[in-house]
Amino acid sequence: MCGIIGYVGKRSAWEMILGGLKRLEYRGYDSAGIATISDGQLLLSRRVGPIRTLEEETPDGLPGNAGIGHTRWATHGTVTEANCHPHRDSKNRVAVVHNGIVDNVEELRAELVAGGSQFRSETDTEVLAELVGQAVASGKSLPDAVVAALNRVEGTAGIVVIDQARPDRLVAARIGSPVVLGIGDGETWVASDQLALRPYTDRMVVLDDGEIAEVTAHTFKTVDLDKQAHSKRVEEILTPPDATELGDYPHYMLKEIHEQPDAVDRSMRGRLNAAMGSAHLGGLQSQGARLFDVQRVVFFGCGTSLYSAEVGAYLMSSYARVPAHAQDAAELAVQNPIVDSRTLYVAISQSGETADVLAALHEIRVKGGLVAGVTNVVGSSLARDTDFGTYVHAGPEISVCSTKAFTAQVLATELLALQFARMRDMSATDGRAWLRALEQLPEQVAFMLEQAPACRSLAQRFGGSKYTMFVGRGVNVPVAQEGALKLKEICYVPAEGMSGAAMKHGPLALIEPGLPVWALVPPDETRERMLGNLRELKARGAHISAVAIADDKEVAGLVDQVIPLPRHHPAVSPILTVIPLQLYAYYTALKLGYDIDKPRNLAKSVTVM
Repeated sequence: MCGIIGYVGKRSAWEMILGGLKRLEYRGYDSAGIATISDGQLLLSRRVGPIRTLEEETPDGLPGNAGIGHTRWATHGTVTEANCHPHRDSKNRVAVVHNGIVDNVEELRAELVAGGSQFRSETDTEVLAELVGQAVASGKSLPDAVVAALNRVEGTAGIVVIDQARPDRLVAARIGSPVVLGIGDGETWVASDQLALRPYTDRMVVLDDGEIAEVTAHTFKTVDLDKQAHSKRVEEILTPPDATELGDYPHYMLKEIHEQPDAVDRSMRGRLNAAMGSAHLGGLQSQGARLFDVQRVVFFGCGTSLYSAEVGAYLMSSYARVPAHAQDAAELAVQNPIVDSRTLYVAISQSGETADVLAALHEIRVKGGLVAGVTNVVGSSLARDTDFGTYVHAGPEISVCSTKAFTAQVLATELLALQFARMRDMSATDGRAWLRALEQLPEQVAFMLEQAPACRSLAQRFGGSKYTMFVGRGVNVPVAQEGALKLKEICYVPAEGMSGAAMKHGPLALIEPGLPVWALVPPDETRERMLGNLRELKARGAHISAVAIADDKEVAGLVDQVIPLPRHHPAVSPILTVIPLQLYAYYTALKLGYDIDKPRNLAKSVTVM
């Protein structure tokens, strides 16, 4: 859940690391720190609060051409300067930054304290630093010391280590938490996210799980935990240098909402087969006949990705006629799932590093399951650990509150369902109708964005409400849940998303005169049932904003305001109906004065379980 950056080269390590940390702010953090090596001394600056506090209170920076930095999100220990990273060993020789959790920390700490070690923090990371420091003091090289320490640790670790006696190098390791190397001309970076590297280089090396890298300004070499050497391929960083700039937008969330027409277009490019009325997801081709034997599909994810998984499951069941359901990855990971060879598992994660999703994925793989991946990040753990998959190509998403990744993930599940449907019993004519609807999506998403003034007006009126309900039926139930999640994430407003049917079994008791309700009423097979739900809500005095076809007079007569939808194929409605809900959440947070891109208590990528 934190950000890591390291540097060794010819420039100021402080400046390089500070710039990298700023590009990692979107991941969420509560404190930040930097350590450098200069004239054989290990120098350290750490502060609670935003990176600008660290910068302002260390006005001259720290000297040196090698160092490490970190933005921390508290897991072990409270938010104090003593608990900030980097952490040093008790002899102040080595410093460590760490993403992940040491599960056996109490056992290791007790052993080290019994041996005379003294600790200055409550963190598990300081235990790692002490293990490395003791190994170095015993005569081991820094890479061997890191290997020795990691072989004693149970849990996850993305780490970078510096040793004041070796100011020309860093050692990095990946044990379940992402680490990438940035390759420059006479300088090298280490980071937890390739976005931190993009201003400086367009070349990277992605460490695989269980790899340790020794990095100098000019070279790198990698080994595994058994000290066996690995060869690595240098890859291109495809993200444009300016892709993470705000431009003329006041917040990343608003920028990313408005990027959705282009994101949807990119996600489809080269994947539609007009002649066959089908989709073409390249990764599926590698499995060939095995996919024809699939009798069931299980989608899994967390948060927003779970809701896109639920859309995918509905489409797969309804159109491909393959039994499908969606499951919370966190629960799937711990329930000892029954895995069989005729089930396809589809893992969905925007970052590709969500710990609960990866844990479920690995549990399924251990049991011999076939796993496909849907992710936005090239080279992520999800992309590397699945049997095949697809990138959604939404582009970098900086705001913690996911918007364009949701619509791109839903689109990926649409393409998967369409391809399966055509492999089964959907006719070419019906496939082409769905395909034409997909081709119209960029223009139709742009139309939905034109409804921003109406959404802003509703936010001004109802943004301070004590409770908001979102209701839908069929494929739009997860969209209603996603709308409620947006409001909870950035506005801190109690909200629920649910089926119109579920509303009658308890939640209807919450409705009182004037309470805002969003209703999703596209012209599909669920419309008639939704009309009944609207009558129930209206009878109890709710203020209803409906996302519906503009000329649906029956809906208009039952609600207070209609946010118009264009005519569309029922399968694509989730990509259209969610746009007003995103805009409403954004403008509500704006009205309430909250930090829209970095909501409290949340991080962009949840890399610990």
